Amino acid sequence: MIKCIKNSFNLTNKYIILATPLILFSLISSLYILFSVNGNIISLVFAAVLFILMLTAFLSGWFYMIKMCVSSPENNEDPNFLIKEFPSGVGEYILPVLGLVLNTFIVSLFLLVIAYYTGMKFIGDIGISPEAFSKAIETTESLKNFLSSLTETQLFRLNAWNILLFLTMSLTYFLIMLYSPVLFFKEKNPFKAYFISLKDLFCRKFFKTLGLYLILFISYFILSVLTTIFGMNIVMHFVFTLINFYYLVFAGVLVFNYYYKNFIQIGGNLDERA
Repeated sequence: MIKCIKNSFNLTNKYIILATPLILFSLISSLYILFSVNGNIISLVFAAVLFILMLTAFLSGWFYMIKMCVSSPENNEDPNFLIKEFPSGVGEYILPVLGLVLNTFIVSLFLLVIAYYTGMKFIGDIGISPEAFSKAIETTESLKNFLSSLTETQLFRLNAWNILLFLTMSLTYFLIMLYSPVLFFKEKNPFKAYFISLKDLFCRKFFKTLGLYLILFISYFILSVLTTIFGMNIVMHFVFTLINFYYLVFAGVLVFNYYYKNFIQIGGNLDERA
């Protein structure tokens, strides 16, 4: 695992060009969302569909770049060759990635529904209306007043719901962790790819894969806390924004590299099923 992490750091530093599409998409999507939030329901639905297509196109090209990054010969002296692969990835994988996005949404929704009914059965309703909660999170002061107005039972249930939601999202991320590498290395059919990813996830390398997930999860949690603490300062906010972009690139490279080394390049040879 340590060797894989070290190799992924080296690849991230060598192919830092991978951050360029990520930064550009983040800027463009932020502007797009900013100017499309106002309007009627039809306009919002249309904007949401366009955003999903934008996201699909970006992921198709970016994941393909990462695939080429981890599978290209180590003696490749031109790290900028990856940017030329972005259009090829969009053309080849846009439909499979669209299926990946939709399947991920379905899996997430399914687990959230299960969590909701589980919470209602074992935790119970908090007794807070959506209108009251939306007003409470408008400002820090209103949130403090809102929390101080809750009873001990409501506070207990609110914390229990937060923990349940946290565990549900953590499980969701774990269940889709190998989905993208499978789609780009083994199977373009997004439905088959997901079942293959589950099979690979729960194979004999389960604990190794779980260790990788915990490393990513804990490190991202620490980074999020530090970003929140130091993000108030403009200069530090800029620095941590760059760190977050670097981390996302590294995480993508690490997952793809881990899958390539452990499930594709078996014993130094390419798996015939790939």
